[in-house]
Amino acid sequence: MNHNPETGEIIEERAADGGQRYPAASTITDLLMMLKDGAFNADSVEPLQEFAQKLEAAGVDGGKKVKGSITLKIDVDFDPDREFSVLTPSLAFKLPTAKHGATVAWFTSDGRLSPNKPRQGNLFGTIREVTTEPRTVRG
Repeated sequence: MNHNPETGEIIEERAADGGQRYPAASTITDLLMMLKDGAFNADSVEPLQEFAQKLEAAGVDGGKKVKGSITLKIDVDFDPDREFSVLTPSLAFKLPTAKHGATVAWFTSDGRLSPNKPRQGNLFGTIREVTTEPRTVRG
């Protein structure tokens, strides 16, 4: 049986049933592998591939740079009475949202949006329909 002389922690490579024991996590990588006995890491393979494919497609289809994000969140609930923590991981992928063109608008004094610039006179009203009736031109 090995132990850490500084902390007194018993370090055994095998559990009583002969299975492999995980060492204490020292890095984020160690912690990720510890979550759900490595299943959380393994379960991220397909969502990560799908994210990468969609982000690449968005950039190629749009012909420009695109931004996405990957967020790893680990909720840690420590119970001082039982002296352990429960770690609950989640992984979120955010792809760029499709934009549908831009519209210029101004804020009105009563808190609404308007396509007309406030405090500027109206030079033109609504757009009138132009018909294509034949016209006679006098010469």
